[in-house]
Amino acid sequence: MSDASHLAPATTGPALGNELAALLLVPAAAVGFIRVFEEPSASLPVIAAALLSSLVAVTLRRLRIPLPIAAVLSLLLLAITLVNALAPGTTDYGVVPTEETWTSFSAVADEALEQFRSKRAPVEALDGFLAAGAAGAWIAAFIVDWAALRLRLAFEPVLPAGLLFIFTSVTGSGDHRIASTAVFAGAIGLWAVAHRLSRERRDLWLTSDRRRGPSRQAAGTAALSATALAIGLVAGPLLPGAGERELFDWRNSGDPTRVVVTPFVNIGARLVNQRDVELFKVRTDRPAYYRLAGLETVEDGVWLARAQQSVEEDGRLPGRRPSAGATAVVRQDFEIQALSGEWLPAAYAPSEIIESDAPFSWIADTGSLIIDDSRSTVDGAVYSIASIVPVYTADELRSASTRVPDSIARRYLGLPEELTPAVATTAREVTAGAETRYDQLLALQSYFREFRYSVNLSPRTGDPTEQFLEERVGFCQQFSGTFALMARTLGIPSRVAVGFTWGQPLAGEPNTYQITGRHTHAWPEVYFDDLGWVAFEPTPQRGAPSAESYTGIPADQDDPVQPDNPFATTTTTLAPSTDGAAPGTLLPEFDEPVGEGAGSAGSGGTSGGLDRRVLIVVAAVAAAVLGLPLIQRVRRDRRRRHAVTPAERVDSSWADVVEALERQRGILRAPSETRASFCGRLATQRDFASYPFEQLGAIATTARFAPRLVTDAEAASAEAAADRILAGLAQEQSLFRRWWADADPRRLLRPTSRVRTPAGRPPVDPPAVEGNGSARVADWEKVRETKDFTGTGSER
Repeated sequence: MSDASHLAPATTGPALGNELAALLLVPAAAVGFIRVFEEPSASLPVIAAALLSSLVAVTLRRLRIPLPIAAVLSLLLLAITLVNALAPGTTDYGVVPTEETWTSFSAVADEALEQFRSKRAPVEALDGFLAAGAAGAWIAAFIVDWAALRLRLAFEPVLPAGLLFIFTSVTGSGDHRIASTAVFAGAIGLWAVAHRLSRERRDLWLTSDRRRGPSRQAAGTAALSATALAIGLVAGPLLPGAGERELFDWRNSGDPTRVVVTPFVNIGARLVNQRDVELFKVRTDRPAYYRLAGLETVEDGVWLARAQQSVEEDGRLPGRRPSAGATAVVRQDFEIQALSGEWLPAAYAPSEIIESDAPFSWIADTGSLIIDDSRSTVDGAVYSIASIVPVYTADELRSASTRVPDSIARRYLGLPEELTPAVATTAREVTAGAETRYDQLLALQSYFREFRYSVNLSPRTGDPTEQFLEERVGFCQQFSGTFALMARTLGIPSRVAVGFTWGQPLAGEPNTYQITGRHTHAWPEVYFDDLGWVAFEPTPQRGAPSAESYTGIPADQDDPVQPDNPFATTTTTLAPSTDGAAPGTLLPEFDEPVGEGAGSAGSGGTSGGLDRRVLIVVAAVAAAVLGLPLIQRVRRDRRRRHAVTPAERVDSSWADVVEALERQRGILRAPSETRASFCGRLATQRDFASYPFEQLGAIATTARFAPRLVTDAEAASAEAAADRILAGLAQEQSLFRRWWADADPRRLLRPTSRVRTPAGRPPVDPPAVEGNGSARVADWEKVRETKDFTGTGSER
């Protein structure tokens, strides 16, 4: 074996084809997220995360960053990306998380976890879902690069991508399964071909035989993979029984009850982030609150709905109807635009589906409509529905029976174990002196309407309900949920309804209203025997058109135009705002502290803080860009300054060269090589043919073993040769690579190269001989072999 073989391991890396094939494994598996999200384009961030992670891994590997350091750097970049995507503006210096950051992350995680537990794919691409998918793809891509290109394994790199693909297959819908499977199978086939081809070339197996060599093998493997994939895609769906229902429906086994995501968790997001998004239109001559769902149980502060559903063949909905009190039949014609989810709006209580272009399911106990399993979202649905809207009076409610059937008590009187005692205590104090159940509810309603309405809440710390009662600030989500809990502590069955106020009247379209995100709302409903479920309104600046007769609250919503109340004898007007905001005013999207000197440079506000942060960031960048290379330059200059004798000058030049070879080419001197033999090996390489390695090696060997024989002229010659070699190596690299070679922090942990005497042995001077340097070196090496003077591993 020639000396060139010593260089091969240090300079040979994975083939480009291998890198590209490995890079595509996880992105191809991430394509399966089109089966998870409602919009196929929502999978793009996950695919992009996989690609970015692969590129980061390739870059770190090519820069020869050790695996542990590369893993830490990759995870840090992932964390910084997620923090700035999910909680922008909450970190210090853009990278250091604050308490607000963790609060934002907790809210995103809680929402995603709740929906993951209760919703089937395809789902809305929530921030939490996207973040989890992107993080999984990022980590999987890094592991693939490690296994495929650092360890050069064959099968193991497919496993992380395969786990991602299995996850999307298990949790995803039946849509796009053939396309996503084909993409991932193609990526696996490409990796198999690329890895096999690179291995054969590396082993030099039959490369001279074109019919049996790597090219022929690659072509055959590709053809076989393509044929198998085509057979699976084309013949699979044609097999007998392929389109039949599965023998064992593992997705829905054991529980006939359909569980869908509660709309309760989306209220805040719609009020803040989707205020002007057009959700649906409705045409009706009697506007009302349009209800999505009635939520019966509360877990971890979130109200949930869970019930079996059915629908009558003739369209009549067999729900619970009032057996007393006045009612009105109201028709509504809905056109869903961008509502998403599975719930369909209707005025309470729906009684008949007049016409529809989409199949419905009906939850009779809570009076809610959801889209059938055959559709993943309500968007695009057009339907007409009739509702029986109660028109109660105060006298009817005050004289209503207080009897509570057992079936109602079991479902609508339960309280969460973690409920703060302040809820029951406050409820008793507020309702003290109320003679009837109706009067108790009016007292609770009046109590809450003295609070301030705002979507900008302080960070949630501790118990959120207790914090709401202490701060007396919130929006409909807090008002309705706390009202319902207080009612239950008083023995009054209650639940939370989620839906929308009546919306903005559309010019030129009589009796037609546009509902947007700002009209999202939640309100409590309480049970009265014979009368059924009755809505109350504890939220300031809100009032249902159909409830003024018994709540005493005029019709009101977040909109400058309020309707005439068709259920009242007089025209209602806009109620005054309780927090000083004009009706319809857009509330700020982020909670900014306001006070004396806020934001001023003199008080340490935004301006001054930003300047300091900018200066710190600039200083850190300057330290990384200039400081580390400067330290390396100082170390080299210091070494040269301390070189006084000719031999020390030669050793300093030699140290510069061997450090550059290791840093830029990964070339190390073998323990058995002298300096002269090492340089002689390098001189035989084509890349180094023009470099004066032999000249430097001869003088450096003399300096190592016979330092007193080195003259000033030889030292100058060695310095000149070293400078030529260093200049040539520098020209081979880009400016960034040269900077990174000097900025690599690992070099700070290494001692500078210097000549070291073998342990326990003083330097040995050779006998005085005549002749040129090369002859003297040859003679001295004979002496060295005789007396067994050898270098140590620490000497370069």
